[in-house]
Amino acid sequence: MTVAEDGGPVQPVTRMVWRLTELPPLAGPHPRLAGIRVLLTGGEEDIAAGVERELKEHGALVRREPDGPGPVDAIVDLTVGRTHDPDPAAFAGAWREALTETVTALRGVYDDWAAETAADRLFYLAVSYLGGGMGQHPRDGLEQPLGGIWAGLAKTLHREFPNVNARVVDIDLAASADLPGIVAAELGRTGEIEVGHRDGRRFTLTPEDRPVAPPALTLGPEDTVLISGGGRGIGWELARSLAARHGVRVVVTGREPFPSGDEPWFGVDEAGWKRYEKEVWASRTKGESPARTRARLARTRRLWELATHLTRARREGLRIEYARCDFTDRAQVRELVRREDALEGGRLAGVVHNAGVDTSARLPKKTDEEILRTVEVKIEGFLNVFEEVRDRDLKFFCSVGSLTGRLGGMVGQLEYAAANDGLARLGQWAARRAAFPVMTLAWPTWDRIGLIANFAATLRYMAAIDVADGLERWRAELLGASEGEVTFVGPLGQAIDPGQAIGYPVVPALPGFATAYPKIFHLGEVTAYQPHARMTARVVLDPEHTPALGDFRIDGVPALPPSLLLENAVRAAEWIVPEDFPALTAGLLEEIVVPLSLLRLDGPAIRLVREARGFHEGHNWTVEVRYRREGAADGPEASLRIVHETGAPRPPAPPSPTVRQTTTLRSGPPFLHWRGAVVPLCAWGVEPAGRLVAEVPRCLPADLWATPLVPGTALPVAALENVVRRRTTQGDGLSVTADPLVLGRITPHSAERGPTRIEGDPSLGVWRITDADSGDPVATVSGLSGPLGNTTE
Repeated sequence: MTVAEDGGPVQPVTRMVWRLTELPPLAGPHPRLAGIRVLLTGGEEDIAAGVERELKEHGALVRREPDGPGPVDAIVDLTVGRTHDPDPAAFAGAWREALTETVTALRGVYDDWAAETAADRLFYLAVSYLGGGMGQHPRDGLEQPLGGIWAGLAKTLHREFPNVNARVVDIDLAASADLPGIVAAELGRTGEIEVGHRDGRRFTLTPEDRPVAPPALTLGPEDTVLISGGGRGIGWELARSLAARHGVRVVVTGREPFPSGDEPWFGVDEAGWKRYEKEVWASRTKGESPARTRARLARTRRLWELATHLTRARREGLRIEYARCDFTDRAQVRELVRREDALEGGRLAGVVHNAGVDTSARLPKKTDEEILRTVEVKIEGFLNVFEEVRDRDLKFFCSVGSLTGRLGGMVGQLEYAAANDGLARLGQWAARRAAFPVMTLAWPTWDRIGLIANFAATLRYMAAIDVADGLERWRAELLGASEGEVTFVGPLGQAIDPGQAIGYPVVPALPGFATAYPKIFHLGEVTAYQPHARMTARVVLDPEHTPALGDFRIDGVPALPPSLLLENAVRAAEWIVPEDFPALTAGLLEEIVVPLSLLRLDGPAIRLVREARGFHEGHNWTVEVRYRREGAADGPEASLRIVHETGAPRPPAPPSPTVRQTTTLRSGPPFLHWRGAVVPLCAWGVEPAGRLVAEVPRCLPADLWATPLVPGTALPVAALENVVRRRTTQGDGLSVTADPLVLGRITPHSAERGPTRIEGDPSLGVWRITDADSGDPVATVSGLSGPLGNTTE
């Protein structure tokens, strides 16, 4: 396996499944329902009428017509609220009609919702009917398996509307009478995107890392594996792997006839294809648009790749064949399966439903038919082939899913995410009705293969999986006879947004947890958000989840450590990034002003309003962060600027002798005390050269930041407390005097944590934090002077 170094485009993935976990019960309808303007769509008429009555009783303004007068604050989507009909025409008609209603409703609110910057106004609530446990509860009936279509759509709505609060509520069809009360209780709330109601309890899905089972079956020359859409991309890579490793016969399929061999591009290499492309552009007819030419070349490119793959495989002696079949056509699928049954000396051992299409564009640029086609290929293609093989003795049935369904898609992938989550939940339904294992494998982007046209853009969302590693994992799942939905998760990218961040449980087993969790922990409750520009949030820190609050005191009153405020600001800045998502390095924290009175805990917690604003300054990206007390608009404010370098970080420069003090730390009240229970106290000493030196012991991050999870820290700002404190004779604490506390500049040099060494130059007010073991620079603090600068232990 070849995997790039940390931070590269290709990263290791973790195999994860999603298990039911219980949520706290709700006390009742949210007060926000009073006056909320609701568009109600989908569902059966009697249930929809009950939901409408219930919402109106709580003050909501409900309408059924998508083109009615006035704005809409919420869409309640009851989707397909009846038992699954096995008739193909009824199945297709049910989801098509309901999804078209949903799309029509979203088109009607598009301009208003896309422009909204308030984070607490817009809501989308869809209902699915898998049983109340999202299909994961052992007693879930999965009477209506189509709900995954709306689950995937809901999880991707934030790409169209950054401030929409989406939720999918799953119930048992038999409990439909309870739906009005459930909708009234869930509408208007933020947090978990997927919520199930069953037996009076609320559930969500939590990821859990779980290894694949050992091999439970074998594959050999007597076996045939059918792969829908397997002539290109990852389907082709699997076909080659199975044929080469196990000697199986593989049938790959596509909608086009196989090339005749007389085409001018047949048999050419990549360079020859490029020459053919140039010839097409040079000879295109007058009046043919560039878009039409590109579309024609894309279709021809697919055929060239198919022919090249099959021709090469035959030369290598691999038993890979091509069959023309549109899997959305039940008759074509039936004929293909019957033809395979008629072969002598072989058996259909496995099916891999890999076919898929993706038209990446925002909703206003897509037609309803394009949206329906993307869902059709995944959903109806699955059902058509499953119904033809469900009574056969297969070794496995594998659907090729995507993390877009599980975690939400990229910009422009609204219906692609809907199709993939729909596929996963349909697989759960099928597994209850087949004697063979049915699995859905939800993959991240593969390294430069597959449907993705812009590989670099995908890395903003999640790192890619290495092709060789992915194929080995795929074979292991097939041979292990896996069942249900299995996800392969890599480190998340920069494009995660606030709504997505709070919608899923974050557990230490998730790849990139040490980076992602601090960012989410310090997010707060967002009240306004404009991507790439600004964010306002309520920040509440309490001693139960932030033990350091009990360790720091001002005049004997528990207070927020200044370092934790700085850490919160740095993490807030990570949500405000330029539109092109460049690699950013926090190069400077400057103009730091922290009124000490702002830090006091006047009650059981400290409640702040944080405002962050990002903008370009030359080649740098700067985020200004301000804090004030919640409910005190005219009270003291803390502020700082975080300057990010948009290229590779520069090596740290030595402190300049021209650095001068920016404030004087004066003696007198208020006194700041540090008890040393969480962050151990350090002892200051004087070196022969006159520098003040302190050794800061390693601090257990679980004790310092949050429980029960460890958010980590990008900057060793906890050590900064020791820069602005000195031991006194007043009890067991430390005290420093400055109100407001003003630091000239912090220059971080690395993200190392553990034992640190602080060196101070009293005459210049410059303090350097270095790794205690290696001596590597961690950060430089300037702008400190006065009594502290001349104080020893």
